[in-house]
Amino acid sequence: MSSESGVRILTLRHLLGISQADLSLATGISQAQISLMERGERTLTPSAAQSIARVTETPSTFFEVEDQPLPGPLTYRKLASAGARSAVGARFNEIERIANHVGNAVKFTHPSLPRAATSTESVITGEDIELYAQATRMALGLTAEAPVLNLTRSMERKGIIVVPIADRSEDLFHKHEGLSRPTYPSHRPFITYVSGGSGDRERFSKAHELGHLVLHGDRILLNEKAKEQEANEFAGALLLPQKSIENEVSETLNLNGYLKLKATWGVSIQAIIARGYKLGLLSDSRRKSLMVQLSYKGWRKEEPIKVAPEEPILLRQMLTKMYGSAPYTKAAQKLGITPKFLQLWAPGAEENDVSERTARVTSREDENNNVVPLFGTHRNKAG
Repeated sequence: MSSESGVRILTLRHLLGISQADLSLATGISQAQISLMERGERTLTPSAAQSIARVTETPSTFFEVEDQPLPGPLTYRKLASAGARSAVGARFNEIERIANHVGNAVKFTHPSLPRAATSTESVITGEDIELYAQATRMALGLTAEAPVLNLTRSMERKGIIVVPIADRSEDLFHKHEGLSRPTYPSHRPFITYVSGGSGDRERFSKAHELGHLVLHGDRILLNEKAKEQEANEFAGALLLPQKSIENEVSETLNLNGYLKLKATWGVSIQAIIARGYKLGLLSDSRRKSLMVQLSYKGWRKEEPIKVAPEEPILLRQMLTKMYGSAPYTKAAQKLGITPKFLQLWAPGAEENDVSERTARVTSREDENNNVVPLFGTHRNKAG
C-alpha cells in the first residue's frame, strides 16, 4: 500500500467518531505510528491495514479507495460541533462516492431542478423564494396547492438521493438535522438527514436541504446565516403553499385548529405559525401568544399529532439491483465501506449477510486477544 492509503485511516476514524487513542488501544499500533500514517509520512502496511480493518469491521478494500476532495462546501442544518462536522463530512463524502458509483453503474438519470442563477443578488427576495418553491413543486410532479403526501418519495422519483446519514441516538449527531452539497453539476444531488426524530421534523429538514440545492448551488457570496434563513423560508413555501395557507391561517385560529393543519400538511405547529407570520397572516403579538401557549402546554418540545417518518428507498434499490436482495456484505467489499454503514444508509434490504459477517469477524477477533472490536464506539473525541 502507498503512503496515501494512510489518509483513509483519518477518514475511517471520522466515520466512526473515534480518536487515535481509541484505535491505538484496539489495534496495538502506537498512536504516533497512526498519526504518521494519517499524514502520509509513513506507509500503511498490509498488516496494519488488516488489523484496523478487523477491529472496525471494515473491508480492507476501504484502504484502496483514493480520497477525492469533492466540489463545493457542505451545508449543515443547525450548527454542529467540530467533531460532528468531521464525522458528518466523512459520511457524506462516502455516501456521495458510493451513490455516484452505483448510480452510474445502473444508469440512473440525473434530476432536473430549478436553480437560482449566478447573477442573482446575494440575498434574494421572499417573492423569489416563493417562485422557486412553486417551480420545485412542478419539477417534482406535485400540484401547486395540495399537501405533499411523501416528500421523500417525490424527490427520489426524480432522482434525488435521500439518505439517513446517522441516527439521533449517536452522541455526535443528536443536535444535527440535515446536510447537502449545493454545488453538484458533475455529481448526483444528495440530501442527508439524521433519522430517529419526529416525521414532521425530518420532512422540514429534507425540504430545507432541498432549498439549499435549489437556491445555493451557484450563489457563492451568501453568508451562512442568510443561507439558512433562505432555506428555512423555502421549506415553508414548499410544504405550505401560500395560496393554501392564506385560506387556512388567521388571527383567530386556535391551537386545535393548528393541530388539524398539522395532521393535513405534515408540518409542525411551530412551522405553520412561522409560515403564517412570514406571510403576514399573523401579527407579532398573535405569534408570540401562540408560542406562549405552546410552551405552557409543553408542546415546544413535543407536539401532539405524530407524523410518520418517511423512509427512503432509492439507494437501497440501486444496491439490490447491482448486488442482489441481500447486498450489504458484497457491496461493502466491492465499494470499500463498512457493511453496517450501508445498512444504515440504505435500510430495508435483507440483512442476513451482515449478521453472518459480524459473527465471522467476532470469531476471528476471539482468536486474537490483541484486538478489540471498535464498531459502534461513537465517541465525541475524533480529531
